[in-house]
Amino acid sequence: MDLWFGLDALPRLTDEQAASYEQERSASRNRALARTTVAVGAFYLLYGLVDILLLGDIAWLSLSLRYGLILPLMLALGWYQSGQHPIRHKEIATLAMAIAGNVVWCIIVAASDNPAALHYYYAAAVFQMVVTIAARPTYGLALSASLVTAVINYGFIGFVEGMTAVNVAHHLAVYLPTVVLTLVASHQLEVERQRAFLQMHENEALKRELSRQNDDLARLSSTDPLTQLPNRRGTEAEIARLRRTLKPHELQNSAVLIVDIDHFKAFNDSYGHGAGDGCLREVARAMRRDLPDTVHLARLGGEEFLAVMPLTDQTRAGMFAERVRRAVRSLSIEHAHTGDRNRHVTVSIGVACGSIASDTLLNELLEAADEALYGVKGDGRNGWRLAPSPGGSRSIDAA
Repeated sequence: MDLWFGLDALPRLTDEQAASYEQERSASRNRALARTTVAVGAFYLLYGLVDILLLGDIAWLSLSLRYGLILPLMLALGWYQSGQHPIRHKEIATLAMAIAGNVVWCIIVAASDNPAALHYYYAAAVFQMVVTIAARPTYGLALSASLVTAVINYGFIGFVEGMTAVNVAHHLAVYLPTVVLTLVASHQLEVERQRAFLQMHENEALKRELSRQNDDLARLSSTDPLTQLPNRRGTEAEIARLRRTLKPHELQNSAVLIVDIDHFKAFNDSYGHGAGDGCLREVARAMRRDLPDTVHLARLGGEEFLAVMPLTDQTRAGMFAERVRRAVRSLSIEHAHTGDRNRHVTVSIGVACGSIASDTLLNELLEAADEALYGVKGDGRNGWRLAPSPGGSRSIDAA
């Protein structure tokens, strides 16, 4: 929506955005206010020479007020600006300093009997530019400071030597356009600042949303949708992470478990795919519940699962295998088509211990676990077998 003179309206900021806007601009505004105070302060003090040249009769008054009063106030303002105060408070203090300088200048000019004071008073418009353009406060503060400055300047104008109603009208002809144009500039600057902030805020929000969606996609691409366990890609990522974080000798002391649901095809064919999916989910939950969080459990595909156990010896690997076997058997999922004495869903597990430091070693470990798994199946299923170690020791069975 446009305002008068075709000006753009200030953007509407929520409370959260307004607080963020104030915080975001604090650092840059702190530096800008400090530079403005030094530059305008130096200009103001040096302008005492103009007082002396134009209004020689008030030279001592000018120097006394400018250097005896305003200079200490400027030093106090600089100290305040360097402190940990809200940026709005610092802006108000800076505007108050400019207004104090305006009051002192009005006193100096009004105290002179020199007719040149009549023309010198047009410099009052400079203070309007200071509180709007030079200080660059928010538009609301600029508007308030402009009103106070106008009241001060026209409160003293009647005391200026030789001032008449015609002179006041001439002065207004210069002063009022200065007020309007500087306020327009202040308003537009504030609009642009807030628009830039909102655009940046929106860009950051889009970046966060895009990052979240990318994370979700990465998670979905590495997660089995049925069991919510990692899939092969998730396992590859976990192996890569372990290789980054563990030391070489720690990678050598690892174990893998290949878990296969016994007679799952017969279960699927007899009870339907819906029941088969439910069985997979229950088995996955039972295994995940009974294994430590440090164990990476994933679905290889079909009815096969893989557990990767870093920092695990043969004893612990066998213990975890037995824990998994019992967890699945305790589900008591009826399976009347096993073709053997096991009338419930069970699992067979192949276990191998060794190194996962490289893909070659990992594949050798998986092949050993797979062979151990087939050994369990040949012995009647519902058990686990530990593959021979690289040193050649015999395998260990449990049922």
